[in-house]
Amino acid sequence: MAKLGRRASTRRPFTERVVFRRGEREVHGFALNISLGGLRAILDEPVGLGDCFEVSLGEEGSRSGRVVWIQEELGGAIVGLAFLDVATAAREAEPPLDVSSRSCEPWARSK
Repeated sequence: MAKLGRRASTRRPFTERVVFRRGEREVHGFALNISLGGLRAILDEPVGLGDCFEVSLGEEGSRSGRVVWIQEELGGAIVGLAFLDVATAAREAEPPLDVSSRSCEPWARSK
């Protein structure tokens, strides 16, 4: 029987420095875990829900993503980032995912 839930891939611990880049802005932090679909990280400063970033993941390279949830913390935030290029990674490693809503276009953002 299929497990119900939002997560389409397995999370694994991933403790690396990360840099979220958007234009001239850089937000530094540490990744807490990673999956094919996204990343959980603690950041040095807050970011906006729906903001898109290019994220440097150390040895793992860089990925594009959109902030899908935020937990405000003193002096920063813990965030969930959905990778925008997840369809390519999913084809290589797991069954297909529905990524139709993963976009940084203003009309596709969740409110």
